Amino acid sequence: MVYSVKFKAFVLIGFVLVCLTACGPLDVKHEEWPTDRIERITGVRIPEYKVTKAFIGPTSFNGDFEDSLYIEFETLPSDELFEKIDSLNWYREGDKYSFSTSWGNGSPAPEGENDEEDRFFEIKLTKGEKTGIIVYGMW
Repeated sequence: MVYSVKFKAFVLIGFVLVCLTACGPLDVKHEEWPTDRIERITGVRIPEYKVTKAFIGPTSFNGDFEDSLYIEFETLPSDELFEKIDSLNWYREGDKYSFSTSWGNGSPAPEGENDEEDRFFEIKLTKGEKTGIIVYGMW
């Protein structure tokens, strides 16, 4: 079968448009997670940080998504911070700590969050390191 140049161009343009639509806007920004919001959810105030990398996952047609923020603290988190974490409901394996929670779909949201949204939040820290990861999304 021989296809005309116009037909091939039409298919190529359609393919590019589909790809651009699937990728979403190029200026996608990550959700903000200020330290007071994290404290309301986890029970502990972490030091100020900056986002060093953000992996913004695709959003499905029904709004589901999962994003990851790689963070770096301005100062090394203190031993007192990890002592406080030890007194709370965080998971610990050696020097690695993580906290995860979800809400919505009948489960109450943390203070300041929306009960109507089916959300999840996770933070991972390692004692003695200035970096961490925040993973969050909607399902």
